[in-house]
Amino acid sequence: MANKLILIFLFFVAALGLSALDVQRGKIKVTVNERTGRFVVWGTEDQAKPGWTALYLGDDPTTTKWKLLTGDRGVVLGDDPSFLTAVEASPTGAKITWTSKALVATLNIDFVLSSSSPVTDGVRLNLAVVNVSAVPVKLGVRWVVDTYLGEKKEHFKLSTGEAIASETKLEGSYPDWWASRSATNDQLGLLVMVGKGVTPPSRVFFANWKRLDDSVSDYGYKQGRDFNLLPYSFNDSAVAQVYDPQDLPPGGSRVVTVLLGLYSSHTLEGARLASANPLDDLLKKNQNPSLGAIDQDLGSLDTLIAQLDAKLADPSKVSAEDLKLVQAVLDQMEARKKSLEATKP
Repeated sequence: MANKLILIFLFFVAALGLSALDVQRGKIKVTVNERTGRFVVWGTEDQAKPGWTALYLGDDPTTTKWKLLTGDRGVVLGDDPSFLTAVEASPTGAKITWTSKALVATLNIDFVLSSSSPVTDGVRLNLAVVNVSAVPVKLGVRWVVDTYLGEKKEHFKLSTGEAIASETKLEGSYPDWWASRSATNDQLGLLVMVGKGVTPPSRVFFANWKRLDDSVSDYGYKQGRDFNLLPYSFNDSAVAQVYDPQDLPPGGSRVVTVLLGLYSSHTLEGARLASANPLDDLLKKNQNPSLGAIDQDLGSLDTLIAQLDAKLADPSKVSAEDLKLVQAVLDQMEARKKSLEATKP
């Protein structure tokens, strides 16, 4: 843990004066460091008065990272000086591009809505790496997530109901998801899909963060080992999703897709990409009969109020399309109200 505190201190010293891109939709917010491209995903269950919780360690976003593996060398995107970084907002989230003489890595972060939610409750990370050199490259990818919410509880939970409280490897057949849940609120936590709707990892490791971070080639795990690495860290768990190397010819590309979001979503299987206008998402959700009419309307009203509050903060940004979408949502709810009244005995 001491090394973590030093890293956090150094991060804040280095971050003084640096700007960050904040993009927010529904229950999710993403903060991106515009110099490095390192980012944190935040979540809340209260849109009216959001108390944002980092879904993985947010004090130091450098501990969660994408690594590109070429031969016996590992490159951390956002750390390696041979890559130039560009950050920009997109209609549905954010886009980060890291460019070197040999590789161009583009990460699109797009808001998504689970099938049970009228608002954004997750993000899709889509990493595309292109070989722009004149020679073939064997490229592997590793995503290291510095989790923390479950460290005072079970550490991790799988969709099968199994809890993971010591070093573990998953390979071959995967559960739908793994989660890191808050010790004080069972519904608050990070959920990451591994079995459906994503690029299947070659292996998933649950282990001590420093052990995972220090490894360059495939991690040498020991089943059942605790999450300590004394004297550096105590009870410090993390996850590494490993995507084995593939041959990339000149001009060839490799894509890795990850879905993550709030544990309260229960699953992100079948999640849909957010629209450019969040009011349009609300209109589409109201047309989805998967929720009961009353549940839909209560959720829609909460969401509509939150969206109106956000728009009223800067009335100059309210468009004619926004007003039409608000009216369409209200018309749908009024029509459903009349339909329910007509069925009363």
